[in-house]
Amino acid sequence: MTGGRPRILVVDDEETVRGICREFLELQDYVVVEAGNGSEALELMSETSFSLILSDIMMPDINGLELASIVRRRFPDTLVILITGHGTIDLAKDAIQRGAFDFVTKPFKMTELKRMVEMALEVRDKQLSVLPSPELKDLYDLTVNINISEQSLQSYLGGLVNSIRKTFRGDLARIYLGREPGSPIMERAAGSGNEDLLSENDWINAVSAALEIDGGVLDTGEGGPVVPGTSSVTSLMGVPVPSSEGNIGACIVARSQTPVEFTSRDLKLIGLFAAQAGNQLMNYRMASNLRVLATNLENANLLAGEFSSSLETTRVLDTISRGLRSVLDFDLFGVFLSGTDMNPLNYMLVRSDMPEDALQGSFRRELAKRVGGRDLELFLEGNTRDSFASPASADWSSSPSVQVLDLGDFGSLRGMIVLADWSGMLSPIGSSSHIPILLRHAAAALSNAYLFETNERNYIQTIAALAGAVDAKDPYTHNHSRNVAAYATSIASQMHLPTRDISLLNSAALLHDIGKIGIPESILNKAGPLNEEEYYIINTHPEVGYNILRPVTAFGSFIDAVRYHHERYDGRGYPEGLSSSNIPFHARILSAADGFDAMTSDRVYRKAPGLEYAVREMSDNIGTQFDPEIGRIFLSVLETTTPETIISDYLSKATYQLSFSHL
Repeated sequence: MTGGRPRILVVDDEETVRGICREFLELQDYVVVEAGNGSEALELMSETSFSLILSDIMMPDINGLELASIVRRRFPDTLVILITGHGTIDLAKDAIQRGAFDFVTKPFKMTELKRMVEMALEVRDKQLSVLPSPELKDLYDLTVNINISEQSLQSYLGGLVNSIRKTFRGDLARIYLGREPGSPIMERAAGSGNEDLLSENDWINAVSAALEIDGGVLDTGEGGPVVPGTSSVTSLMGVPVPSSEGNIGACIVARSQTPVEFTSRDLKLIGLFAAQAGNQLMNYRMASNLRVLATNLENANLLAGEFSSSLETTRVLDTISRGLRSVLDFDLFGVFLSGTDMNPLNYMLVRSDMPEDALQGSFRRELAKRVGGRDLELFLEGNTRDSFASPASADWSSSPSVQVLDLGDFGSLRGMIVLADWSGMLSPIGSSSHIPILLRHAAAALSNAYLFETNERNYIQTIAALAGAVDAKDPYTHNHSRNVAAYATSIASQMHLPTRDISLLNSAALLHDIGKIGIPESILNKAGPLNEEEYYIINTHPEVGYNILRPVTAFGSFIDAVRYHHERYDGRGYPEGLSSSNIPFHARILSAADGFDAMTSDRVYRKAPGLEYAVREMSDNIGTQFDPEIGRIFLSVLETTTPETIISDYLSKATYQLSFSHL
């Protein structure tokens, strides 16, 4: 010192910066010397002593951090304050470990520089270090080197608050977090030490002050902004936990037994650590959100796959309703699809305890605000309805929350999905990224199934009409297809075949002679024997029928029965001369039913030989024309039931139609 005045060395390669600092510090009655670089500074220090060095970090030869290390080793009584353009946690750790007392960030106010210089000189006089380096390293390791994803959030926060209390020699500490960045509402997330030393109201006040006061709050406990003068807490500081989207929390630490009060330096350092923790917490939040989003999208993808696993409308509706109930809390789910020249598809899944007046009252009124005209009436009055049980309570007298997703156009269809909730559990459709996607997958799957069944049904009805036209070409056999279907289903029932097989046989029987649509009537209705050419033409009808039906996916399960119903068990049939088990099973049943009806029906060239003749012929041709097992079973049916009864029973069960139950 010179005459009791502290001597300060300003080191910077920019002359302007050195000059400004020198002029200001000299006004504060300090002795100030300038150095243009680190080497020059060391040379000056070897000639005279300095109380304090104020040095820039970025210099061409020896940078500020290196200079601080050298000063610490060679001139331990001199303190160093570093000047930098970037204040980071890494810099704080590095600067202090290199021996710097503190650092100031450009641009800085001269009042800030004055306060920092005064504090450094005071600490130099007392030679007091508030933060021992080992404890600072513990806190650094916790906030920088730790991987939050390897532990739970609560475990991370517990470790963080414990280390903060220990590092800053506090007796109590807490971390508060908000639900969303920028939220003014904070909740206790973790605590450490004797938290009861502060009342809950004092804690809340401390959090509010930390969030509202620029730079955080520093209170000595003497009736300051947070701690009452009567409190056993002697010193408290609090800082926000920041993020790029706003403050996400607050960190509070206080002392009761430790006599030394917190300083502005402590406040600055805890602010840096809180900032690092904020980065980690935001990364954790984003990673958690991404994991949730990935899980939701994966589940939505799996559900969407299930939605599209079938082209049967009823099965798709069942899959959709079960799938949506696993991800959404609703009281009502409805679908409406409509197209030109098509019957609308209306479906509704409602809670089993929903009263009808709630559906036709408050729900109708709310839906009418979003859907008008004929669609509203069609949806409410003509829908297929299923129900499900729910343990949630609902106020059916209140107005429900109703959400409508307009599906736009799906090919030739347009439609909507409706969700309603009386229990307050349903989140808005747009609040989740995967729910609208899932709903549109559901609508697409349902539209595909609906269009498929509609188109297939229309095609089948056309084919069935053609089959009827074939029967009508011969006035003697106009009920032939119906009769063959009756006999085939009777045989199948006697054999205890599954319902699916019976349905297949019914469809195959109704269409088995569709190929005759291309046979000239002169051949079909010829009164005498057919010549060789005519016989060849009539024998092509199974193959022609097969080619007519083959483009229809719905017929894929039974067209072989149509193709091979004129094969014989002994291999002398047509079109390919198959024998025994090489003939498809359903074709063998169809052959027996077709042969029996031919023998019991009038033809243009003959009268029906009669039932006894038909039974005898079938018995005689078992093993040659007919499958032995099938033939014997049919004969056993005829022993107890007349053909008229078989046909009557068939018609009474409304089976004289093409069925979709096997598709």
